[in-house]
Amino acid sequence: MKIQRKTRGIAKNLRHLKAGEPYFLGVVLEDKHSPVLEALKLSVPPTPGERILPGNFGPACRRNAYGHEIIHDDQPKETAFRLAEWRWKEFRGRYDFEEKSKIVDVPYLRYPRTAIAPYAAELEIKQSTDGQLLVVAGPFRNEEDSHELGTNSANVFVELFGGCLVLNDKLSMWNKTPLRQLNWELLPPGQNPWESAQKGLQKIIERSPLGNQPVIQARFSAVGTHEPEYVAIGQGGFTDYVVFGFPSKGFCILESNSTNNATYVLNDSSWEAVSRLSKAEILNSKAHKARLIHRSNWFKSLNELIHQKPGKK
Repeated sequence: MKIQRKTRGIAKNLRHLKAGEPYFLGVVLEDKHSPVLEALKLSVPPTPGERILPGNFGPACRRNAYGHEIIHDDQPKETAFRLAEWRWKEFRGRYDFEEKSKIVDVPYLRYPRTAIAPYAAELEIKQSTDGQLLVVAGPFRNEEDSHELGTNSANVFVELFGGCLVLNDKLSMWNKTPLRQLNWELLPPGQNPWESAQKGLQKIIERSPLGNQPVIQARFSAVGTHEPEYVAIGQGGFTDYVVFGFPSKGFCILESNSTNNATYVLNDSSWEAVSRLSKAEILNSKAHKARLIHRSNWFKSLNELIHQKPGKK
């Protein structure tokens, strides 16, 4: 079965499958797909075992990588908050003054909204027993609870490759190969990982809206004052995150370059373990020990986290 256009429901493409039967979505790779693979940060020629979460290539990719919100415009507006930099002049005499600034909560009215977590379906290069190279996502199941994920994943393939195939689940078709996670780039550690990471972090800040940059800079700097032992930046659909590792303290911090998100604290601080986590696993409450909401008390919460005794929850 081939899917060649965006779909509102994948069920009609799965009529040849039994209820509950697993399936994959995929594309047999050809030379014409090289530009797409390069844009995804996958190898050209393709290397079996590489896996990545696609980034911002279209609406389906955005929902898959970043999630989305349902806005309830039929309900009364509510007060929400966003972080912003407040600057003022502190006068010391008639003409002498000093520029001051701090991060504050700014209230505003908006319609209530329900946040929908990202689907976080990753693409993986696989090789069939006859030597064909494919990029696939899955496995999914032919059941109602999984159709939403399958539908969006099919639309991701349409955005990237112009379509996809519905494949069976006989994993004996694929050669088992070690995974090479490409969703993270470990920045050069050097003698001081924080100092070595400055150039990469600055690029992330500069990609953010101009008004948000002081807030993001303040959060990154606040973490950096505690001298993280390694720093990694996300690629593809992980570009909204930076990992600050504190192995000696027993955790790592996943900080977002968004001003209205949250900081995730993971128990397992080893880089190898963190780099293998999918975005869905990161956002799952069972995978992280704490979330620090981006409000003005975030800085206090960060200090309490860094200075807590080892082993304390």
